[in-house]
Amino acid sequence: MNSEKSSYTLLIKRLWLLLLIYTFCRLLFYFFNFDYFTAVNFSDLSKSFFYGIRFDITAIVITNTPIILLHFLPEKIFQSKLISVINKFLFILINSIAILLNAIDFSLFQFTAKRATADVFKVISFGHDFTNTVPKMIGDFWYVLLILLAMWYTLQRFYPTKPSVHLNSFFNSKFSTTLLGRSIFLIAFIGLFVIGFRGGIQFKPLTIISATQYGSSTCTPLILNTPFTYVKTFGKNVLEEKNFMSKDQAEQISPTIHLPTDSAFRDLNVVLIILESFGKEYIGHYNKGKGYTPFLDSLIGQSYDCTQSYANAKRSIEGIPAILAGIPSLLSEPFITSAYAGNSLTSIASLLNKKNYETIFFHGGTNGTMGFDNFSKATGYKRYFGRTEYNDDTDFDGSWGIFDEPFLKRTAEEMTKIDRPFFATIFTLSSHHPYDIPKKYEGKFAEGTLPIHKSILYADYSLKEFFKQASTLPWFKNTLFVITADHTATSDSPYYQNRQGMYSIPLLFFMPSDNLHGKSNKTCQQIDILPSIMGYLNYDSTYFAFGQNTFNKNKTGYAITYLNDTYQYIESNYAFITDYTGKNEYYQFADDTIKDQLAPDSSQMHLKLNAFIQNYNSALINNKMIVR
Repeated sequence: MNSEKSSYTLLIKRLWLLLLIYTFCRLLFYFFNFDYFTAVNFSDLSKSFFYGIRFDITAIVITNTPIILLHFLPEKIFQSKLISVINKFLFILINSIAILLNAIDFSLFQFTAKRATADVFKVISFGHDFTNTVPKMIGDFWYVLLILLAMWYTLQRFYPTKPSVHLNSFFNSKFSTTLLGRSIFLIAFIGLFVIGFRGGIQFKPLTIISATQYGSSTCTPLILNTPFTYVKTFGKNVLEEKNFMSKDQAEQISPTIHLPTDSAFRDLNVVLIILESFGKEYIGHYNKGKGYTPFLDSLIGQSYDCTQSYANAKRSIEGIPAILAGIPSLLSEPFITSAYAGNSLTSIASLLNKKNYETIFFHGGTNGTMGFDNFSKATGYKRYFGRTEYNDDTDFDGSWGIFDEPFLKRTAEEMTKIDRPFFATIFTLSSHHPYDIPKKYEGKFAEGTLPIHKSILYADYSLKEFFKQASTLPWFKNTLFVITADHTATSDSPYYQNRQGMYSIPLLFFMPSDNLHGKSNKTCQQIDILPSIMGYLNYDSTYFAFGQNTFNKNKTGYAITYLNDTYQYIESNYAFITDYTGKNEYYQFADDTIKDQLAPDSSQMHLKLNAFIQNYNSALINNKMIVR
């Protein structure tokens, strides 16, 4: 038999064997954790297994890259005894580890409620956990070890060594043996390899959070596989448990469990507007009238204005989790791409879903931008409305998505179609680089001193047009509007370039039919938005949140940021900064100078920061960001 292309046919058979093994592992994972998936119906279960194949293929291609590359060697070299031995050795070794990772979650998932990530061995070996936990788990789950051994035997027993006759006939056809045919097959295989490695031809490679688009958060662990979550988090930033104080003391100083109110729940509509890059520097109300937001300035005067509000990060991909789910960015990478992206979490949408709200995330960007569509799904939004759903590229800005003015008007129309209380989030985009505005408005808005200023004026004008239209609609008067920014942007003011000013953003609450106005000078942050909304609505169930209700005048406000491996704790006009290596700084914002000696009250700020970090790390590591 002509075996010129036996390497290709063997590769297909070997990858097919692995795909069957991964599917079997998913089946075992489901049965071992059946209680967790009892609420999943047959349709969603079938979809989870089907879409899980995509994640299996990606994990298989990534982990087996060395083996796949060996199959691209010239046929004579590939068939040599040495390469055959190396091929089998690598195949058994790599995929035995992959099977082991999957098998770990047959039992470990029961304790973590998420697929294991690259920190699994680090967590297990923390302190005496390895010697205390592993032997006990082996004793309790001895049958998993037997299954693991059986699967390893299967991997070796059925390792393909003979090419497929039918496939070989195809690859050795008259055309495929020509130089052109061989070239086409090689290019095709390389193309498929790249697609498999990335997980598809989408804008960004497949990530952990991508699984949320194929099913509910309950189904996400079933869609994923452990080799995939391990590879995607390998070498990435992971947290360590902190023990600055007792758990009770940490919870007392920095509460994460919010108790229900005594008042009746108010089923108001909520519209959360996130303005792209709207730092305080651009808002005239906060800068003695010098700014680029005439409409927002007028609205602030009719709102409850949180004058000392801060973003928890400097990028949209970090700001969105803080705003929607109260998760600050205290990692060296965004939460969305971190090892904890698959955690269960509490969000504004998930809480209001329990009150039978319609929940929808509006973003005019191209679907898939920064993973917002996937993250909105992960945080419980029932619908996502992006450029695809807008379905009219005559309003496309040529870069990111739909211009703000037409998109905001469309959101008002879409909300009118909802016949029950709703929670809608609107994330604008026109004030994002390259700061384009519609051609029909060229010359209408002043250039300003920075390129962003003109687009800020346009975004503010779009916001005015949105409120002008919304005020005529039936849902308007029964709606709480919350307006903030995802982060700050470029600056030409020294004050907004310092460690405090670079996080300064607006946060205001506007309720047309309520006497909700005035201002609060209490320090607050993006993660306070979730508990503040729940507090205003008199949410009547216990829930988890890192932030605090800014309407609660009995609580002292604060804000926490993380930059270049240093933490900043802001309270009133002071900030305490530490890198936890002994380098501490204390700022007073009146003159933005570093004190030579730490002021006496900095010790209290340090204590509060410690409590927050301890709770934060523990909640993410142990997947405890919901009240079970």
